[in-house]
Parts: sequence; C-alpha cells; structure tokens
Amino acid sequence: MFDYFIGTVKDIGENTVVLECNGIGFEFIASKFCLLNLKQNESAKLYAQLCVREDAVNLIGFYSKQEKAMFSRLNTVNGIGAKGAIAILSGLPLNELCAAIASGNVKSLSTIKGIGKKTAERIVLELREKLTDEYNDVLPGEFVKTDINEDAVLALIALGYSKQEAVNAVKRIDTANKTVEEIVVAALKRG
Repeated sequence: MFDYFIGTVKDIGENTVVLECNGIGFEFIASKFCLLNLKQNESAKLYAQLCVREDAVNLIGFYSKQEKAMFSRLNTVNGIGAKGAIAILSGLPLNELCAAIASGNVKSLSTIKGIGKKTAERIVLELREKLTDEYNDVLPGEFVKTDINEDAVLALIALGYSKQEAVNAVKRIDTANKTVEEIVVAALKRG
C-alpha cells in the first residue's frame, strides 16, 4: 500500500514521529534507532508499513529498507506482533540484531527489554537461516553458517527438550539431506 513518505519532521516523541507531507501530518510508530536518525524541522524519508489490528490502525516508520524487512521477518515469528517487533528493533542496532540472530546468540537477544530466553530461542530458530541469505550486507564480517544439527538441537530445546535430550534425539536421526524441520519432526515422532 505505502512504500515510503518524504516530508518534514514536525515532532519526535518517545516512540513516535510526526512527518508532515504536503500539509498532512502522519504519525508513525518507530524504533529508537529510527528516531535517532531524525532531526526536528528537517526533511526525512521514512519507509512505512500499515498495521491493522482489532483495536488500532498504525503506521510504522523505518529509516531503511533493511529495518522494514527485519520488522516483517520478526512479525512472522510466533508470538511477536508489531509492538514486540518495534521493541526488538529498539533493543539492538540492526547489524547487531542480525548478527545475534544469525549466530544464535540467545544471550544477546535476551538483553532486549521484554524478550525472555524462550522468545529469543524461538527468534533464532525461525529466522536464523533466512538472515544468513537476506542480510549479508548488514552482518559484520564473514558469517559462517552453523551445522544443521545444531539448529535442530536448538529447535528441540525451544520445544521443551533439555539440552541432553535434544542432542540425543538428533543423534538417533539420519540427518543426511534433511532440513532442520525434517530433523525436528523425525525426532518428535521417535519421542
């Protein structure tokens, strides 16, 4: 529907910004890092996404296409809505967030306000492989993909297995030419 808005920054709040475009003031919800890139009474370009819920219709603003894409990816994670995705984008700079997810750094993700260990593990599980392909331009340095068996172990831990149970379950599966999802399903079937 909307890709971006160009206008003058009229007001910057705690997590909102008003951008005046041709005499109309549009209020955007934005991450802390987006707001840090803006200056009042200066021209700005905000990438936008319209979020419709039962009780609200909001415009979400982003300082880059990568931030907008990350917001969309975070929204695909079970249990993370628009508010949670903005909180995550406000918790770490985009390149650090991408690196934390791609490297499976649950501890770093857990430092974000409102993100516990289980949610951090779910984010890593659901987004890790996608980020290595899509965000190479913002990942610091060379990134080496982790072993697919490690991803399957993380997935089983996120589903409630202890670390040892998860490792043992993956060891019992023939993982050759299987995706993480196929390994996890096979492990769950074996019980």
